[in-house]
Amino acid sequence: MRALLRRPRPPGRRRLAVTATATALGLMAAPATAGQAVADRPPTAAEPAQQNSSCFWVGPYSHAEDRFNIAYLDTNAAYWTSQYTIPADARLTFKGRYPHARYQSLNTYDAVAATPSAALNDVRIQPDPGSTNPFLPGAPRTLPHRDWTVHVSADRAPDDPSQQAPNTLYGSRNDPAKQVLFYRIYVPDKGRDATGGVGLPTPELTLADGTVLTGRALCDSLHVSTTPVAPKLRSLSDYLTDRDQPGKPLGFPARDPLLWRASYNASWNLQCTYYGNCPPNPVRAPGQYSNLDNAYLNGFANRALGPVLVLRGRMPTTPRTQHRVPFMRPAQLRYWSLCAYEAHTTRVEGDDSCIDDEQVPADAAGDYTLVVSLPQDRPSNATVACGVGWIAWPERGDGAGHPDDALLLLRNMMPARHFTHAVQNTGVPGDESAVMGRYLPTGTYTTPDAFEADGCSGRHGR
Repeated sequence: MRALLRRPRPPGRRRLAVTATATALGLMAAPATAGQAVADRPPTAAEPAQQNSSCFWVGPYSHAEDRFNIAYLDTNAAYWTSQYTIPADARLTFKGRYPHARYQSLNTYDAVAATPSAALNDVRIQPDPGSTNPFLPGAPRTLPHRDWTVHVSADRAPDDPSQQAPNTLYGSRNDPAKQVLFYRIYVPDKGRDATGGVGLPTPELTLADGTVLTGRALCDSLHVSTTPVAPKLRSLSDYLTDRDQPGKPLGFPARDPLLWRASYNASWNLQCTYYGNCPPNPVRAPGQYSNLDNAYLNGFANRALGPVLVLRGRMPTTPRTQHRVPFMRPAQLRYWSLCAYEAHTTRVEGDDSCIDDEQVPADAAGDYTLVVSLPQDRPSNATVACGVGWIAWPERGDGAGHPDDALLLLRNMMPARHFTHAVQNTGVPGDESAVMGRYLPTGTYTTPDAFEADGCSGRHGR
């Protein structure tokens, strides 16, 4: 093997240096996700972690900030959070603008259980009078009038969805006044900042007597916490008990070829991955602080099976908005990405740890080839010029003493009703291949020399 040979890193794609959001694998105990986005360059040490934030918002979350690099961040998205308690008979309102981006959503969560309470994504947020929602299929994306208003209620959501008020987020059934709020943005347009060029939504609090509070007075009345939101992760000892079982095959729990599993719930995922106990009818439950618009596949990889992991599949169509297209085009998915993580710490190491739908060099049929490797093992023909995308293997492996490990996550967001091959359409363990067909990537191991032997002939895309 060539795993220990130092190889120069060949030139690759120019990436959109934004950092991260997504949400819940439900494998380690629960993930959420998110991060900071800065157009066309990585963040620097001079940029504070709470850039663009007020006393209400915490974030953006980013791999560049250790305390925010948690829960499987997608490096092409950003999110901000807030924790607060709404006073009795008060109403919290947000004034915002639709971002110049691929996706936007607001989600409330139970402050104790961290489970989703309510969600409003971009197409569900009705615009203010005189404004236009640029996320609707076929809508112009660049119109200047793009205002919206969303209300956050301290009441439990009505059981009948038809009785729920428009543009309203409700609280949890446990304690509806005490909430955690997430604001997410994916893939800002080229040249826009993390907020998609429109800033963060501005909160207003109307008290029972009609007094309207903003700024510091609002934060004080809501008892806003500036502590970053973090999921409860498994202890190192519990993780090592599962990971380091005696008598397991080389690279455990990785398989050759790569085995993809849809995420169901934390308990089922753990038992199936590490103990082969995979009951046939698991409940699909959202993880902590999960984004309900995403569904995931997870696959464990290990360099002991080969220093280069080659993934081949077919790319679903997406709107491809990064380069400021004038209209939101209908597509099979709103967003697609594939990332490599430290399995135990849930950390992502850098911008090259993820690749999204606009960065994948697919051929005319939509077929693609991706390589996952350490920089020193990157084949010289694993470049966009040769029709091959590259994902960086985490340098620290799982972050818990297994440097050869990697955890891959494949994200599918908001599939169109007619697109039946999305992760969301899987229903029972083991049906991933039957449901997804060519859209489920295959994963095989090789060496840099063996991959380079194919040259740069375009064969990799088929």
